[in-house]
Amino acid sequence: MPVVNTKKNAVPVSKSTGFSNPASQSTSQRPKLKRVTKEKARPQGGEGRGAQSTPIQHSFLTDVSDVQEMERGLLSLLNDFHSGKLQAFGNECSIEQMEHVRGMQEKLARLNLELYGELEELPEDKRKAASDSNLERLLSDLEELNSSIQKLHLADAQDVPNTSTS
Repeated sequence: MPVVNTKKNAVPVSKSTGFSNPASQSTSQRPKLKRVTKEKARPQGGEGRGAQSTPIQHSFLTDVSDVQEMERGLLSLLNDFHSGKLQAFGNECSIEQMEHVRGMQEKLARLNLELYGELEELPEDKRKAASDSNLERLLSDLEELNSSIQKLHLADAQDVPNTSTS
């Protein structure tokens, strides 16, 4: 213990010199780190506090009943997915229809970028006419995309209220 007390007294005196002499700073930190490690190891080895604090911090990992319940829920969801019970837009909407809409969205985005790139290459006097033509083409494709998306929504609306369509 007397050695520890002399180091504690030496640390405040050497604070200003600790910045200029890294060796003295590292030696003053080493005993502190070892002491902290030993102090942490002691309560964990004890029967009281350490055993109680660890499960509280990691209870979500060790609670078997919660994990089993989540597993059952996920397996049920997976079975519903594979059996076709899970559907985003009702029974009338297929994955192929949704992929078609996505493809149309990607095609429209690529076309927009291509047309914009072509505009930059044109001389200033031809840009206005080309811009108007590009806008008409993009709007036409956008209307087609909008129609496809509306079909998905209509199929969904017809599936949900079965009594109103009868």
